[in-house]
Amino acid sequence: MYPPSTHLLFGTEPDQYTFVWPGQTVFGAGSAERLSAWMQHSGSRKPLVVSDAGLVAAGLVEPHLARLRDAGLVPCLFDGVEANPTLDNVAQALDLWHSQACDGVVALGGGSVIDVCKVLLARLCSDAPVEQVLREGDALLCRPIPPFAAIPTTAGTGSESTTAALVKDAQGRKHVLRSRACRPQWVALDPLLTLSVPPAVTACTGFDTVMHALGAATNRATNPVGEALALQAMVLSFHALPLVIAQPDALQARSDMLLASYLAGVAMSLRGTDGIHGLCTPLESLVDVPHAHVLAVVCVPLMRFTLPAATSPYARVARACGLSAKPADDAACAAELVEAIDHLRRAARLPCTLAELGVKADRLEAVIGIALGSPSVALNARKPTRDDLVSLYRAMQPA
Repeated sequence: MYPPSTHLLFGTEPDQYTFVWPGQTVFGAGSAERLSAWMQHSGSRKPLVVSDAGLVAAGLVEPHLARLRDAGLVPCLFDGVEANPTLDNVAQALDLWHSQACDGVVALGGGSVIDVCKVLLARLCSDAPVEQVLREGDALLCRPIPPFAAIPTTAGTGSESTTAALVKDAQGRKHVLRSRACRPQWVALDPLLTLSVPPAVTACTGFDTVMHALGAATNRATNPVGEALALQAMVLSFHALPLVIAQPDALQARSDMLLASYLAGVAMSLRGTDGIHGLCTPLESLVDVPHAHVLAVVCVPLMRFTLPAATSPYARVARACGLSAKPADDAACAAELVEAIDHLRRAARLPCTLAELGVKADRLEAVIGIALGSPSVALNARKPTRDDLVSLYRAMQPA
């Protein structure tokens, strides 16, 4: 039913690229209130609303459930999504879907919630074992996707617009589903919902956005539309993140972060990311910490390694962000970008060493092997060898 997309997302041949856009998106304060109308239009009458216990306790979920009920719909709530979502979370949501005879999905939460919904839909629409679906994505989907709406409550992963969903298995291994078909068909980007996000979460999710935009803007992929979106996302997030950390109620900065997160998600779906994510993902199988914590540890050593081969794209990003004290000097601009990212991760109070994550050196051998085979590492402007990876991970240890 769906064309395979797993291996055809990020080309590096000149003048050869593909544009596949996500679904309809509405943006602006109060836009989430339009959810009921879209669900009615989609034909769903009993949507499964997926969220997490923290958002329910904070009172962010009930108003949306109430509006759905007022519109004559019968929502069912699953609030069991964990911060680092698991296949067990997906299985629990799937059981509720079947027991309550649901006919649509609403993701109300951050990237973890939206990722669970994507994998849930893939399971609903395929008869293959879940492990195979995670590997092969859209090629194994054999039924139409039910109505799927998403209302992100954080500005971070951009899962509402990406083709990727990350979940852990029972052994802690992280798996990535890549699916164009399982992206939300309707998204409300409502900055009002992000005003109450705690400072630490704001910093983490915001740094995710910066890293996603940076990777998509500077890797070897040849998709100019994705590059343009990534650059815009980088400019918005680079300037807005310090503002939302310092002034959590700054609505314009919150709006800029939410838009940046979405644009970076589209850019990643057109161009992929870079070696920062390639080195990060295997580490996340060893620790149970926010995605941004691992990105923050990896980013600066990897950028310094990549710098000789990425002078031009790094300089382009630096100039776009207004960092260039010597605008005619690519090397100086590129070096300024690396230092600015280092300053930003420290300003966000994120960890800078593997020790702060609880990762010991004797556990890195398996990580190195996985990173070598990473598609994101292959897209990095400078591709590391095994010896390079050993040196990079060593550079992430305390001095």
